[in-house]
Amino acid sequence: MKYQFLLIIFLFFIFPFSFAQEEGTQPKKPVSKERLEEEEFHQMLINEMDKMLDLWYIKKESSNSKNILSKVQDDTITNNFSDSLTALRLKNIITVIPLAYNSRTKSMINLYLNRKRSSAAILGLAQYYYPIMQEIFDKYDVPEELIYLTIIESSLNPTAVSRAGATGIWQFMYSTGKMYGLEVNTFVDDRRDPIKATDAAARHLRDLYNMFQDWGLAISAYNCGPGNVRKAIQRSGGKTNFWDIINFLPKETRSYFPAYIGAFYMMKYHHLYGIQAPSIAIPTAVDTVMVTKEIHLEQVANVLNIDIEEIRTLNPQYKKDVIPAYNKPFPLRLRSKDIIRFVSLSDSVYHYEYDFYFAPLRSYVNVFTGSSDEATTSKKKYHTVRSGESLTKIANKYGLSVDELKQMNKLKSNYIKPKMKLVVGYEITPISSEGEKDVVKSGATGQDSTKVATTPPPPRTTYYIVKKGDTLSKIASRYKVSVKDLAKYNAITNINSLRVGQKIKIPQ
Repeated sequence: MKYQFLLIIFLFFIFPFSFAQEEGTQPKKPVSKERLEEEEFHQMLINEMDKMLDLWYIKKESSNSKNILSKVQDDTITNNFSDSLTALRLKNIITVIPLAYNSRTKSMINLYLNRKRSSAAILGLAQYYYPIMQEIFDKYDVPEELIYLTIIESSLNPTAVSRAGATGIWQFMYSTGKMYGLEVNTFVDDRRDPIKATDAAARHLRDLYNMFQDWGLAISAYNCGPGNVRKAIQRSGGKTNFWDIINFLPKETRSYFPAYIGAFYMMKYHHLYGIQAPSIAIPTAVDTVMVTKEIHLEQVANVLNIDIEEIRTLNPQYKKDVIPAYNKPFPLRLRSKDIIRFVSLSDSVYHYEYDFYFAPLRSYVNVFTGSSDEATTSKKKYHTVRSGESLTKIANKYGLSVDELKQMNKLKSNYIKPKMKLVVGYEITPISSEGEKDVVKSGATGQDSTKVATTPPPPRTTYYIVKKGDTLSKIASRYKVSVKDLAKYNAITNINSLRVGQKIKIPQ
């Protein structure tokens, strides 16, 4: 009996555990710290890719049933190749960058190969941006394959902005951009200019390599700053190889260089995995003209009959759609054929509804720069500093640069304290010739101006010239008005009677 009792007790404890194992309730092994870091970095990259897929020119191609991009679907790669073959492929890439193959780089390679849609779009954008970038990197004798860092930084999105305020295709922080000559103010952000930002990035990477004499460390320093790399070297006992100091680097940077290797592999071997480069709606036959007077991009679009989104795409550095050529010339990039038209019609462009675009804006510029203007009065707009706020945070909130904020408040340093009042903008009141006041709430807020006027400005008329293939529905959708309103506004009784060359008025 004694042994039978013990056997029952034994079976009582053993069988539930066995059943739990069969039913899958066995505790899972804890996820490693390295894996958690990778997953967090993966999600950050995926978020950037998703933002890139929402760009106007990407969505335009995705909606075109004849374009490759409309047919691309994400899936999981069935890797028929061994790890040794993948490692051999990396080894066969001719580069001065040390491309190691390990669990971290394998994970990043799989990320880009599995996100087929995003990787295909990146390949399409690379056809536009990379020839320009390669030429710039060659000028500074910097390895041109470093341009693949833009895949990690922004997924080749020139208007990308990180949570920390890093901006543009190369994700420059404000201070680093200024260090390399990138202008940032209310109207212009050179960090968003692919050409100027690439020039700065080439010089910055060259300087980082000169510091560390190792491209793995230079690439890491691009992400976390040279100070953090120096600290990691010291904590590792003086080692100067990325993989030897990886555990001493900031968390995000541990995945940064492996992600670069993953993007590099995808750019070289995408065709082996069925990923092709689609055509992207960014014109490649473009040219530049220097603009010598202030001009709004909508003036160019309306007079030359160009899609405003195309002009913004070619000129992403103009944050408010304004080229502020008040005191110096600024570049305007257009299709080569449109440059010729712009030159011949420049007077018409400059004068097209000038008062609508620039009367309130000129008042703002005069107040901001300290110029006298008898036709305006202004009231300062203040921000009260809260605990924990910095000049950078406040400047970003109101669409200013730190330099502008300091200039407006005559600050000689970045020191501020709670309850301090800072000027962050102006409420401007232009005085009309009849003595009436139009109040314009504006002034460096980074937001669209709100007008409250006793005498409203004359209504603005926008015209559209009908092209082959246009329908009233298509035009209405483009300008976000109803077909009914568009037809009524133009006294059109038959919506199928549009003629090529017909001028259509767009209701506001």
